[in-house]
Amino acid sequence: MRPCQQCNGDFAVGVWMSALLIFILVIAWKHWPRMGWAGRIGVFAACITIFGGLVANSYWRDNARSAGGTCGTCVMPSLLSPATGPSTQSATDTSKAASQPGGGSSPVATSPEVVAYYFHRTIRCPSCIQIEEWAKQAIENRFANEIMNGLVQWRAVNIQEAGNEHFEKDYELTGQSLVLVRMKNGHPAEWKNLKSVWELLGDYAGFTKYVQTEVSSFLGGTSGM
Repeated sequence: MRPCQQCNGDFAVGVWMSALLIFILVIAWKHWPRMGWAGRIGVFAACITIFGGLVANSYWRDNARSAGGTCGTCVMPSLLSPATGPSTQSATDTSKAASQPGGGSSPVATSPEVVAYYFHRTIRCPSCIQIEEWAKQAIENRFANEIMNGLVQWRAVNIQEAGNEHFEKDYELTGQSLVLVRMKNGHPAEWKNLKSVWELLGDYAGFTKYVQTEVSSFLGGTSGM
């Protein structure tokens, strides 16, 4: 699991403030007998100020999370290993038929065979943005003809925009997700969450091959690698 890089700034501030507090306490402990009242009051005031800053930093970070301020990668579930891979689920079996996004682009005239969704939230971290960019490149570079013919579609969807909330339930989303949907007669018939993209975030070649292989498989193997 990759931690949300958006949260790293707050964490670093907290670490530095804690280190500074410990440093002041160590210095004060060594020199306390030789300090005058002014020095002792100064040390006490500095410790109170830093401690208050730590409390405020922790409070702000917790409030941001509870308000949906994080991008969601901090709470991504444990990923399946590439060997087993995530299970493919049928929309008819789960009774979770997905509709079109409320705020996205309008569908083309030809009904696609496969739709590649990248679901994200409004506030995003660098990892989230990178996964979208790599996935889009992998699909557009390998399946240019299929996209031009309307067989494959790429759609990035903000699930926090009005009308898109249902996608969380439709595809059991717990964070940013790359989801392939096989269409039948213009309706979702089967879908798969490509969870291993998070494991391959540091491997562009492996990431690209994984995404392209999964899309090809969803097309019925008609587009070989």
